[in-house]
Amino acid sequence: MRVTLLLLLVVIAVLVGLWASGWRPPDRFNPWAPLDLRAEPDVFVSYKLHRLGEDTARCRAALTQGGARFTPVPDRAGRDGCGWHGAVQLSGTGVAQLIRATTVSCPLAASLVLLDRHVLQPVAEQLFGQPVRRIDHVGSYACRNVYGEQDAALSSHATAEAIDVTAFQLGDGHVISVGSDWQRGQPGVFLHRLEARGCRYFGIVLGPDYNAAHRTHFHMQDGHGFGGWCR
Repeated sequence: MRVTLLLLLVVIAVLVGLWASGWRPPDRFNPWAPLDLRAEPDVFVSYKLHRLGEDTARCRAALTQGGARFTPVPDRAGRDGCGWHGAVQLSGTGVAQLIRATTVSCPLAASLVLLDRHVLQPVAEQLFGQPVRRIDHVGSYACRNVYGEQDAALSSHATAEAIDVTAFQLGDGHVISVGSDWQRGQPGVFLHRLEARGCRYFGIVLGPDYNAAHRTHFHMQDGHGFGGWCR
């Protein structure tokens, strides 16, 4: 017991000394390192996304570095808790363009960039030999409760922290639709892989297997960086 405690104290002393001298672990092993959306995601990606939500300037810098196409938008305080803070008007996530620009929270935009770079493009190239050029969606911000029910909690759409994605257009113009292709051959494989592998970059992802309300789209929610709850 004493030997174990002594070794622990020695290790702590060495680490403190290294830290004081200016040494830092490589970014992949440092939860406080800035999130590089271009780099292969590490085990701290959720925490780093969470930190982006606490620092708008850092988040927007990460989007720029990651190749996103966006415009900052002023904060908006709506009625009944609706509105947004530190949001951006997002039009592109890297390789892919959004079918139309939409207002999303900055961490959600970062999650979509990670999805594009590390899931959408690799899976599309593997299955179809071509990139995804366009992401179709039916909007992000909507001042409403969950499912639009009066007595339900405020929806994440009410704070621009979720987007409903309906389809993906490949480089040759072919469109893969969540509603039509979920159970159909290679397009269905693509959609299932997208949901499974993209889960780690969002707080919540809900798709056709969750309930009838999500039969035609993926609900992708930022979840403040802590998540991976996907159905």
